Amino acid sequence: MRPFDKRTDETLVNHWMVVTTHPSREEYATQNLERQGFTVYYPRIIKRVSHARRTYDTARPLFPSYLFVATSAAGAPRWRALLSTFGVRTLVRSGETPSLVSDDFIASLKARETEGVLRLPEKPFAVGQEIRIQGGAFDGLVCTILELRETQRIVVLMRPPTQQSKFLLTADALSPV
Repeated sequence: MRPFDKRTDETLVNHWMVVTTHPSREEYATQNLERQGFTVYYPRIIKRVSHARRTYDTARPLFPSYLFVATSAAGAPRWRALLSTFGVRTLVRSGETPSLVSDDFIASLKARETEGVLRLPEKPFAVGQEIRIQGGAFDGLVCTILELRETQRIVVLMRPPTQQSKFLLTADALSPV
């Protein structure tokens, strides 16, 4: 991110301000900002939710409590109007000037969207898969994946010569067999 610059050259036409919303109020803030004429980007991903013996997929924010609002050199003075919008908490700033995200970052997120939600890359591992540990005290040991956690951790079952043990490892410490 770079601080907002008051120059009027063409390099600032495609930048985005980062808006912080109140908790779980991203959609409310998006509606209110769009009603005022702002261009808003609210990236979402599909998450599996388990609630009351039901499991379903729902769209959730990629960055909880954050939105992106388009800006240009011509629209620079309008950023103060964002602060009084219902659902908006504040802007991410550098001192008193808003920090900006480049259009390239937003374009890369939008390029991965399908039907309005981002598709995360496929996971390289699956439950039941045989993998090999890379590095550390167990370097080269073959294990079986028991569980994939959303926190990018993997529970594996090790079968050393004496007894079976469960361990929690990161994906970068594993390779397929």
